[in-house]
Amino acid sequence: MIDVNPDFAAVKQGLIPLTPQERIKQQKDGLEVIHDIYRYAKTGFASIAEDDFERMKWFGVYRQKPKDSGYFMLRTKLPGGQIDAAQAGVISQITDRFAHGFSDITTRQTIQLHWLRIEDIPEIFAELESVGITTSGACGDDTRNVVGCPAAGIDPDAILDGTPELLEVSRGMTNNPEFSNLPRKYKISVSGCSIHCAQPDINCVGVFGLRRDMESPPGDLETARGYGIKVGGGLSSSPHMAQTLPYFLRPVQVWPVVRAISEIFRDHGYRLRRNRARFKFLVADWGIERVAGEIEARLDFKPERHNSFDVPKDQETDHLGIHPQVQPGLCWVGINITGGRIRDGQLGLLGGLAAKYCAPGRDAIRLTNKQNLLILNVQEANVLSLKRDLDAAGLVYEPSNFREGCVSCTGIEFCNLAVAETKNRMLALVEQLEETSGWYKDKIRIHFSGCPSSCGQHQIADIGFRGARTKIDGEMVDAYDAFIGGRLGSNRRFNELLKGKIVARDVHLFIDSLLKVFDSRRKPGETFAEFCDRTSREEILAALAALPADGGKPGARS
Repeated sequence: MIDVNPDFAAVKQGLIPLTPQERIKQQKDGLEVIHDIYRYAKTGFASIAEDDFERMKWFGVYRQKPKDSGYFMLRTKLPGGQIDAAQAGVISQITDRFAHGFSDITTRQTIQLHWLRIEDIPEIFAELESVGITTSGACGDDTRNVVGCPAAGIDPDAILDGTPELLEVSRGMTNNPEFSNLPRKYKISVSGCSIHCAQPDINCVGVFGLRRDMESPPGDLETARGYGIKVGGGLSSSPHMAQTLPYFLRPVQVWPVVRAISEIFRDHGYRLRRNRARFKFLVADWGIERVAGEIEARLDFKPERHNSFDVPKDQETDHLGIHPQVQPGLCWVGINITGGRIRDGQLGLLGGLAAKYCAPGRDAIRLTNKQNLLILNVQEANVLSLKRDLDAAGLVYEPSNFREGCVSCTGIEFCNLAVAETKNRMLALVEQLEETSGWYKDKIRIHFSGCPSSCGQHQIADIGFRGARTKIDGEMVDAYDAFIGGRLGSNRRFNELLKGKIVARDVHLFIDSLLKVFDSRRKPGETFAEFCDRTSREEILAALAALPADGGKPGARS
């Protein structure tokens, strides 16, 4: 049975039963909790009302595990993952002073901190605000950080620079009471990247670069280049691929259309059942043509209809490496941050290197959705010096295939939902794989999520692990369910369960055996995901079982 969106008048009259989250939002808007946060900073953790713990998420303040520990996680909001040297320095200083010296890059291109006390939040907010950083909407039933291509504005292969449209959407949705009471969290990506690296397929709204074939005057980019838009994507325990709206949008039309879509979610999104409140469920039930009709009814223009979309095959990259920019004489340098964890003042160090080696006044860092980062606008003459400084700091700009393809959520270390360790297991895993599986040189993407919420995006990985528990010699230990064959792009699909409850200590051995099965049976040029498409689960499991006790030798193709 499909939910009916509650009529707000009926809600206020108490005629429709509310979920606890809807009750909290009706009593007080999430954005209003900012005053309470400052009050609680004076009265202490024990004085915080239970409902306000929920509302504090609207400003990125989230209870750390265990919930009564007195500590918080704080998530920032960094549109497009874009920061400058000064902002990197301030975040690093906050990390050292308040967050036990480490922070995490998230899959939404932002930074989250741990071990924060409520008494310190006002000072942290002030430090962030001094360099133009907010946390409004970082969590809660609001618009999360708007993501984009980390190489926006510098990539010679881009369709167009999506930065102006991304920032306009972010400004329109952030700290805006019109959109601060949404049915659930709301995720938007905006990018002009030619390979769709900003993952429009798994966002609630995904704006992507669109180049159409047509005769136009030379240089008339407005006519030939614009945006397409997808709606209804999302992961978690019920993953949906987004559906493409039949539009070609000019840049000036992006925000009005995103605003109209956001109004539809706000006004018609399901609120009676929390597990069906994401936008993807409304889109799936309505269908794309009804969604399009509702959008057009809210606009003062009619979007141009368009039905030819060239979808790239491989979207799974975050532009690591050293590459020439579209701006003459400048390069960007990609730096791998394994699992996204930054320690020992490294972010401040990277900010200093950006200030030192980038073109004057153009220091810039971009965080990526694979939990890495880029330094932009590096003068070509400075690349060798930058590499020497990175080497001295132990920062990796030429990562192994295992480091480049790893993604991890926060895990049981701090998250109240996780059932297994992920971040620290991933950090150990890449070193184990480099030692035991160094023979395998091709691309492989390995993601870890600590629970079905899929913050580590395990469903779109070549090999995705979801946290579980199992008993060994009478003792409960961390384990993982292994899924294979996921990817985005023209041949998009979520991965499928291969094997359940692999003991955490054996994960690297399982991966090594799986790669050996693939390596011995692959066709020329075949990717791991393509191999999974044509090979049944039963065949793969049988091949794994048939490997000799030492795991077999790689490279012997059948």
